Amino acid sequence: MSESKPLLRSLVPAAFAGVSAAAGQPRYRGDQLRHWVHGRGALAWDAMTNLPRAWRDDLAAAWDLAALEPEARQVSADGTRKFLFRLRDGHHVESVIIPMAHHATFCVSSQVGCAMACRFCATARGGLVRDLEPGEIIEQIQRLEADLVAVPMPGHGERSFNVVFMGMGEPLDAWDPLAAALAIMTDPDGLGMSKRRIQISTSGPREGLARLLAAAPGVGLTLSLGGADDESRRRLMPVPGRTPVAEAVDLAERYGRAAGRRVTVAWVLIEGRTDGLQQARTLARLLAGRPFKVNLIPMNPLHDDDLDRPARERTLAFQQVLTDAGVAAFIRESGGRDIDAACGQLRRRRTGA
Repeated sequence: MSESKPLLRSLVPAAFAGVSAAAGQPRYRGDQLRHWVHGRGALAWDAMTNLPRAWRDDLAAAWDLAALEPEARQVSADGTRKFLFRLRDGHHVESVIIPMAHHATFCVSSQVGCAMACRFCATARGGLVRDLEPGEIIEQIQRLEADLVAVPMPGHGERSFNVVFMGMGEPLDAWDPLAAALAIMTDPDGLGMSKRRIQISTSGPREGLARLLAAAPGVGLTLSLGGADDESRRRLMPVPGRTPVAEAVDLAERYGRAAGRRVTVAWVLIEGRTDGLQQARTLARLLAGRPFKVNLIPMNPLHDDDLDRPARERTLAFQQVLTDAGVAAFIRESGGRDIDAACGQLRRRRTGA
């Protein structure tokens, strides 16, 4: 990273006025530059045809415009599209376009690798390399949007896409770049996205949840538990498990109430590990009467582990325990199983990381 120039896409919209001022350009030039970078998603200086050529040359000498190089694109039979991007330092991240009933959801990464060491996640096998820069997060979104424009998904009409931070990394451990990316995403002079279309998925580290609660960005929150009690959670999620389950749930509930949004609990169903009816009862007692819903996600098996998804009837029985207790529970199948679309699988196969 030391040999790379600063990444222009990492600037929040208000900062572009300083770029034009420093170059002796009028303020409106900064607005034009911002519109090219955040509004149009430009990836080449030559695309910025209304900017003076001499200034574009100076900008190219001082800034990097693009940070991601597409290395692989796979399309599943179910319509899921998975992308592997090579970064400027040679590392790789993954992004996914997930077809939903009426819109597409972009699943983006916040880190190269992850330090959480969760048993069911391929990304965790390689450990944490670094946080992504804000511009690397934003460029993922813009490249996925460009792909969706170039190759529309049938039946999805003109509805806007959603973004979930459910790709590689623990987003709340990459707080500073995440906060900057959220600012760019929701600024009318940035990507102009509604907060209702953004979801942060976290394993629930105490410090990260506290920062999120203090910042109150108003975006959605998904809490991945992996266990309804501290001991079972630590077995599958050793690092997030340092935060007690009750504390993580309490912080998530406080955030959801402040944001005026129901919090989602993600529960990965693993045969013989997290599919037991006693765990379902414990989870139901933990969440009943509180503003949560549960997404039950049968595990997308890894190629180098013995963990597997439970039988369908076991999944339905787990769901029934929750719904009988008044907890809304939905079964969410992972898309793209035929193209290694689970977090980190494509990167791991291509790079061994």
